[in-house]
Amino acid sequence: MQPNPDPKPGRWILPVVILAMMGFAWLFINAAEDPTVSASDTTVNGGSTGTTTTTTLPPSGTTTTTMAADIVQYNLDITNAGIAMAGLQEKINNANNNWEDRSVAYADTVGILQGLDAEVKAWRTSLDNIVVPTSLPEYADFHNIMVAAAGEVSRASGTIVPGLQAPDSGEARRAAVAAFNGAVTAYGNQVNTIAAYRPGTSS
Repeated sequence: MQPNPDPKPGRWILPVVILAMMGFAWLFINAAEDPTVSASDTTVNGGSTGTTTTTTLPPSGTTTTTMAADIVQYNLDITNAGIAMAGLQEKINNANNNWEDRSVAYADTVGILQGLDAEVKAWRTSLDNIVVPTSLPEYADFHNIMVAAAGEVSRASGTIVPGLQAPDSGEARRAAVAAFNGAVTAYGNQVNTIAAYRPGTSS
């Protein structure tokens, strides 16, 4: 098996995810409060570095329609959920990195990762409490895709401890963490897709 060129996968993902999520939160709040400002979002797949989102403000005087209140609230809710997942992803990667460096005992690492997996599953359950906008029917489809992606995050999280416990030299654990980070990225991309959607445009 080829050695992993980066034994600490995902360490570059978190800052980009948080910045993107916070940028969208700013955009929605301002779009709701000031209908005289519109913005366009460009999402670029950065490969191993994650997804970068750039917000471009239009010339002065551009106007747009105020978003419906339920859409604004929904976008804020999924943004907060995305930020919460970014925090859990950081903790899981830190636990993995600490074991990679052998700076934390094996038994402690197992306990930490088991606790974080439980938090991920609670996070997934919490998404069921998000109210999907009824003002535009397409949001139901967007939400179902996002929830399915979140389910993959939860499933991948559950493979990390078995990977740690596998009788190998760390390959199963590294693969499980990489799969988890990939699932988080896919989930984040769907959140960003929903956030960037504007009625009357293709998503």
